[in-house]
This record gives sequence, structure tokens and C-alpha cells, in this order.
Amino acid sequence: CPYFRIGREKTKAHDIFWAQSRFYDVNNDLEAYALGHGIPDDMSDGLRECFRENLQEEAEHRGNHVITWAEYYRSTVYWVNFAQAVVPRVKKDRPYKYEGYVLKNELAAYEVNEQDDFSEWLTQDEYDALTEKRKRQYIFHRWNDSWGDYEIYQAIAERVWVLAGLFADACADDIGGSLYNGITDSQIRMYVYRC
Repeated sequence: CPYFRIGREKTKAHDIFWAQSRFYDVNNDLEAYALGHGIPDDMSDGLRECFRENLQEEAEHRGNHVITWAEYYRSTVYWVNFAQAVVPRVKKDRPYKYEGYVLKNELAAYEVNEQDDFSEWLTQDEYDALTEKRKRQYIFHRWNDSWGDYEIYQAIAERVWVLAGLFADACADDIGGSLYNGITDSQIRMYVYRC
């Protein structure tokens, strides 16, 4: 998550993506790629400032057990390699998972939520093989599964790519940029914070 310094004293993190129940499966998938849980020793100083300074301080009680901030963060924060956990699930610059030709009457029903999916859809080659009369029954359309997670992964990936580009541009302007030019997806550590 990107973080911002407000004045000289306050650091604030900003969510890349926020969701509730719809994120449940994505969270489980991402956690399977977790490289670690909690606050890592090599977390940048700026991002570290977004968390409690004293990790051994009491965070809450669960029955008779006192939960420290270190324990709390181990159960709520994990990190993944962006290139391994997110990138393989999306296609860059393609916000929709599917594209093809669908029946016009089914598209109308789909658009007003009378159906959740298409009974059939055709690729460009399949559509080109149709007669002109049959082609008039179809229309080109792009879509995601109604209950799928592609658009969640796509939203996360697009935001990370934009932020990585902005970071590289800022470094190029401020410090010569030689260290950060050409930042790759595999160099990005993405933190997930379950609240």
C-alpha cells in the first residue's frame, strides 16, 4: 500500500483496494502466496510508521489472554510478491476477462440482470465462419464473470502498476532514477491488511 507523509510527523497508508465479502476468496488465494505474516524486519521506515511503534504493547484481550500488537499484526497482515500472486491472474490493459460474440437477446437479459451468464459465446474465428443471417443474431461484447474475481485482481494490478510508474518517475526526477528505472513486477511486495 502506498503511504504518504503529512507534514513532517504523520505517516498515513492508503488502500489500493478495499472490499468486504466479495474479497473473501481473493484474500484466501492471495494468502496462499504469503511470504510472511506480521511486520517484517525489513519493512521500510516510512511504511513501518503506519503501524504501532511498540509491538509488545497490549492490543486487546481475548478471554484471559492478552494480545500484543505483534500478535495482532501476525494475524491480520501478510505480504506477497506481486508478480507471483496477482500478475498471472490478469491481462495487462485488458479490464475484462472475456470478449467475444454473444446472442443479442441474451446480452439484453444479462444487462438488466435477468441472467448471470451467456449460454454460448463465439470467438472471432467462430463468428467469421457464420452465415450473414446468423451473424445478425450476435453482437460483440466484453465482460467478467458475475461472481468471478477477475475485476478485483485487475483493479489491484492496475493501481499497483500506476503507483510503480509514478514512483519510478518521481525517483527519476528527484534522485537521478538510475536505481529505480525499469522497476519490475517481481520487485514489488504487496501487503494485505485484514481488518
